[in-house]
Amino acid sequence: MKEILICGSGEFAREIYHWIKQVQGILFKGFLDKNGDSLSRYNLSQFYISSEDNYDFCDNDYAIVAIANPHIRKKVFDSLYARGVNFYNFIHPSVIIGGNIKMGEGNIICPNSVLTTDIEIGTGNIFNINVTIGHDVKIGSFNTFNSHCDITGNVQIGDLNYSGSRVSFLPSCKIGNNNQISAGSVVYKGVKNNSILLGNPAKIIGDNL
Repeated sequence: MKEILICGSGEFAREIYHWIKQVQGILFKGFLDKNGDSLSRYNLSQFYISSEDNYDFCDNDYAIVAIANPHIRKKVFDSLYARGVNFYNFIHPSVIIGGNIKMGEGNIICPNSVLTTDIEIGTGNIFNINVTIGHDVKIGSFNTFNSHCDITGNVQIGDLNYSGSRVSFLPSCKIGNNNQISAGSVVYKGVKNNSILLGNPAKIIGDNL
């Protein structure tokens, strides 16, 4: 049986902990973080182990990096990857998955999300609850899609983008890297790199430095 360690101890990490308990065939082992003090408020301090840097991973250990910030998540992932750590694709049992889905490692797909068909997904992405992904979509690595995002057909998304809740990506739009898209925005044509977007239609309102 695979033993799962959650890297992170914040709000999203606690959500993942409760969802892991709903999945058969895996065993939750504990939280890894530099500081697990926040877990005590939720009676979870007994599951805190240590920081990920100080933990000696076993062959049967699998990591989930449950950190919403794409850049911090990538930093933790890269550090563990260099050590040869196993990563787990967490897919909640309620997720609907169609055909021909190609996926890297260390992705998180939360309850009631839908993946249709002919989709390519990279590494270390987070798809929070009720995210929908249409046909022929290509998504890079270390993106965060908060709840109720709608990624429609033929959309292309690069790396390290952060989308707030209820962002809609309209068909065939193209998103570059390191963009922040504010909650409720509707993206028509897309954006290149390093921008903050807001509105319907989504417009650049600043630089994402």
